[in-house]
Amino acid sequence: MHVSCSEKGDNLLAPGISEQLANVRKSVIDNITYELHFDIPHDQNDPIHSTARITFDLKEDKDDLLLDFNADPEKLKAIDVNGSPVDVQWEEEHIVVPAGLLKKSNIIDIQFDAGEQSLNRYEDYLYTLFVPDRASTCFPLFDQPDLKARYKLSLTIPSKWKAVANGSIISKDNTGAKTTYIFKETPVISSYLFSFVVGDFKVVSKNINGRKLNMYHRETDSVKLSNNTEAIFDWHVKSLEWMESYTGIDMPFEKFDFILIPSFQYGGMEHPGAVLYNASALLLDQSSTLNQQLSRGRLIAHETAHMWFGDLVTMKWFNDVWLKEVFANLMASKIVNPGFPQVNHDLQFLTAHYPNAYSVDRTLGTHPIQQPLDNLKDAGTLYGSIIYQKAPIVMRMLEEGLGQEKFQQGLQEYLEKFAFGNATWDELINILAKDAPFDVEKWDEHWVKAAGMPEIQYIIGTKDEKTISKLNIWSANNQMEMDDDLWWLQDLEVLLGYPDSVSYHAANLLTSRDKPDFKGDPFPEYLFTNGGGLGYGYFRMNADSKEYLIRNVDGFTDPVLRAAIWINLYEAVLRGDITPDKLLNRAIESLPREEEALITEYITGIIYTIYWKMISDENRVKLAPRLEGILLNMMLHTPSTNLKSTYFNALKSIAISENGVLVLKNIWNEEMTLEGLPLSERDFTSLAYELAVREVEDYQSILMEQGERITNPDRKRKFDFIRPALSEDETVRDTFFEGLKEPRNRENEAWVLEALNYLHHPLRSESSVKYITPSLEILREIQVTGDIFFPKRWLNNTLGGHSSEKAVDEVRQFLYKHNDYPTSLKNKILQSADLLFRSVEVRRNQD
Repeated sequence: MHVSCSEKGDNLLAPGISEQLANVRKSVIDNITYELHFDIPHDQNDPIHSTARITFDLKEDKDDLLLDFNADPEKLKAIDVNGSPVDVQWEEEHIVVPAGLLKKSNIIDIQFDAGEQSLNRYEDYLYTLFVPDRASTCFPLFDQPDLKARYKLSLTIPSKWKAVANGSIISKDNTGAKTTYIFKETPVISSYLFSFVVGDFKVVSKNINGRKLNMYHRETDSVKLSNNTEAIFDWHVKSLEWMESYTGIDMPFEKFDFILIPSFQYGGMEHPGAVLYNASALLLDQSSTLNQQLSRGRLIAHETAHMWFGDLVTMKWFNDVWLKEVFANLMASKIVNPGFPQVNHDLQFLTAHYPNAYSVDRTLGTHPIQQPLDNLKDAGTLYGSIIYQKAPIVMRMLEEGLGQEKFQQGLQEYLEKFAFGNATWDELINILAKDAPFDVEKWDEHWVKAAGMPEIQYIIGTKDEKTISKLNIWSANNQMEMDDDLWWLQDLEVLLGYPDSVSYHAANLLTSRDKPDFKGDPFPEYLFTNGGGLGYGYFRMNADSKEYLIRNVDGFTDPVLRAAIWINLYEAVLRGDITPDKLLNRAIESLPREEEALITEYITGIIYTIYWKMISDENRVKLAPRLEGILLNMMLHTPSTNLKSTYFNALKSIAISENGVLVLKNIWNEEMTLEGLPLSERDFTSLAYELAVREVEDYQSILMEQGERITNPDRKRKFDFIRPALSEDETVRDTFFEGLKEPRNRENEAWVLEALNYLHHPLRSESSVKYITPSLEILREIQVTGDIFFPKRWLNNTLGGHSSEKAVDEVRQFLYKHNDYPTSLKNKILQSADLLFRSVEVRRNQD
């Protein structure tokens, strides 16, 4: 391919990997193998001397070739192409290989020092994280998902360390201070899935049902490790066996090792043979809630499902990154159900996915599930709640419309046809659309390829005040009746409520073309168009229905319907259809009556948001003693450990009265014990943070003592990092924030995010509003230097504690002055600022 411009005038030499460059390379390059060696020193500041041998076939050799290397070109020491040394030619993040040296079969040898942007190096461990296009920040390669390759890896590391990679260990050669590991060649995988981990890790191995699994970890709490190990291994084995049964394909890769990383950037990452997890997501405390236990099961099942969806069959381009995520999420929901027979799984699916999906889909920054992508350097901006939360809802809708058997058969055909290759969503949808009972292509056009969420409205009429004369349901977004050919068709159950009974009417707007007929039915006292609970959108209510549902939400015995009503009532507050104080009072009164842990957790989330964002400071101070008393009473007297934990976390987050803060302090210093709720080191650390941000008289000594309680070195370093963000001295906090402008101080993203939570705590929002604009100003740099979720989380934790007009002005002025800002990042700002905008508007309308 040409470096600058071809006969067609195409410019392929530009930063990142453009879709055009990727398409050209895919058309001419095949049969790639990378033979890589990294010599990793103990000192994290020393360079990593490395070599790469890249072999590949070339269908055409008339044009210069571009290898991707997004690091300092000074790190490139020597290049040899097919036996001929060449001068290093590096331009726009690419190594240019002269066309005259290329032939049908090629070998390129490169000596270099590894780039370190995606080498997460710490004092005594290192792990790689190359998704989506970060492999090229470490070593030269063709860094695009549809140029799958085999990887032959060897590592030289300090002898006291261990090493894990995609392939199993073939040999270890110990020379005293150093050990060289040689790993088995991988099958063909995409570059973002290549991985290795080295460092001071312990390993737990188990043979279960003929499988050997290895868990690498750095946990020093032997009790915590012992309490969690069986469940962790059990979930992996269950997930593997379930996926093999469902897909009809044996686990595609030779081994299944997993590594628990302290403060890992994500919940997990699905490298075949070397899955990475956030240690805290798997090693739960004794006080863990049912939702946390479910989340652990879903996380393990999610990463396991990726061995098939993403690793075996991979998207061709990252515009379809949602494809691997939606099936991993959908499979995870299926897998966890048998493991939690006591759980209402429809309720779990509803509470796990819908609120988070709405939090983005209701905003001006929302986007389709499938998004355009011109260059892989922007691929990280595609990730978020739309692909992780909305997409599983939409895919479940497709499965129910097609029927589970046909859906499963389609997925099996897809996996078999494209095994160890790449495929697009359109190729899968063509398989699923065959003999479908509804128009799958039109469904795809509206639910997958268009942005937004429906607002479902209705008009109900009567002529005799006894029976329904008409009931028209439509999508408010386009003012067309929903049985017409329009957006967001879905199957609904309409609930008609009467003084002593309810009735449900199917409105199968997706899978049936028959218009639902309500004419002649008794006229209802109230109506809810999402009576089945799992419809997607905002379901507007008339005045009578709204008042009835607020008063009587606790009386609905179906927990899915009850949760759906709560979610819809909260959405109504955000849209100004219900006043926040009305829902807040209802939520507080409902707490003692609600026995479903998942709904209780959602209700306490509503309380937290309204309490800190939508009522005045004066009203918050008046309300605090009552709310604290209810939460404390429920925490002490509910028999459920899960509910105790939920109430404890809620009390910890809202206490501001003198007595409420004293309760927190007494719990921290163990003068008050919570029977039935064992508190962990993490709980006590969090209490210390909350006391510090409330500036209790002796908070410095509390922090000092808490720091001394922490023995794990990783958690100790995290504590020391966060501590300045808690200072009552504003100049200390200012200095801490200024330090975050340096990329090296943002390398441990989990630490940064937790610190930001306290830096921008609602109690500190008046002094921290000045950080908003500078935080937005470095967002583009954060996108370049941070991992895929970091830009959005940076925004969430920067804006999440604010509810003032001044904070709104800071965001709006930034957007006004940067009206040419990249759309993907502007959307992230609009998503994260949406609750801030709405909260201020709600408060303004109450004045």
